[in-house]
Amino acid sequence: MTNPLLQKYEELYGKKEPPKMPRIEDCEGEETIADELKKSKSKLKTYEPDSVNDVNDSFLQIVEKVKNGMAQVTSVSVQVDAIGCFSYGKRITFEVYDYEL
Repeated sequence: MTNPLLQKYEELYGKKEPPKMPRIEDCEGEETIADELKKSKSKLKTYEPDSVNDVNDSFLQIVEKVKNGMAQVTSVSVQVDAIGCFSYGKRITFEVYDYEL
C-alpha cells in the first residue's frame, strides 16, 4: 500500500525520478576545486612586516584595492588571547582575493 499523498502527487506531477549523477566524461574541460586551490595558493600573499608602520601601509594598500574593486574580502576571523575575563591580545585576519595577481 502506498501513501495516498505520494499517490496524489504522482497523479498531479508525474513520478519523481532520482537525480542523475553527471558522468566524468561530461565534466571534461571543467576545473576541479583542487585545480582552483592550486592556482590560488600560488597567488597567496601574507603581510607580517617587522615594524608597525609597514603593517599600516600594507593594510591601507589592501583597503584601497578593496575600495576600488580590485580586490574582494573573502573572510574575516578574530582570535582573542584571554586568561579568565582579561583579554591581552587580539589578532584579526582578513582573507582578500586580489584580482591583479
